[in-house]
Formats: sequence, structure tokens, C-alpha cells
Amino acid sequence: MANPLDDMTQAKWDNLAHDQQGAIRDLGGLTSQLIGLEGKRVQVLDMDHETRRFWVGRSTGWRPCHLEIKTRRSTGGDPARAAYQAIVILDHGPR
Repeated sequence: MANPLDDMTQAKWDNLAHDQQGAIRDLGGLTSQLIGLEGKRVQVLDMDHETRRFWVGRSTGWRPCHLEIKTRRSTGGDPARAAYQAIVILDHGPR
């Protein structure tokens, strides 16, 4: 059986019902260490021994990924790394 996401386009995705989208969405692009931290500000030590701070975001669509969002005013961010050596939560976001 073919993977329904192999030939997915935005038009096809938009025509699916919300529950259909949820059933086939591929969450494999999410960083496992960041799951549940969406909306929180974190400090990470990456595998290159570099420390950064960012807000954890998540892209939309059929293959979402976590995003490193620099400020609350940012409109997007870079894709998060696959793994980090350490993660510290700095702010839990709006309450």
C-alpha cells in the first residue's frame, strides 16, 4: 500500500477533513526532546557544544517539524536540530 503522503500537495491537504489530516500526519520530523515544550522558551546545548536560547515552535502541515523561534515577535524560525545534549526550560510562556 502506498504512503498517502508521498504525492501530497497543499491543495490535496486542504481538501482533507481535519480528522483525516490527523490520521495521516507524519510526526517523524518532530524533535523528540522538544515534544511538549511548544510555546516555552528554552536554552539548549547542541551537539556542537553551542548554547542558544529560543522559543519552541512547531510548523504546520503533513510533516511538521519543531522550530527555533528567536523572539516572541518572530514570524517563523529555523528547523530545530534532531537532538540536543541538554535542554533547560527558561520560561513557560503566557499563562
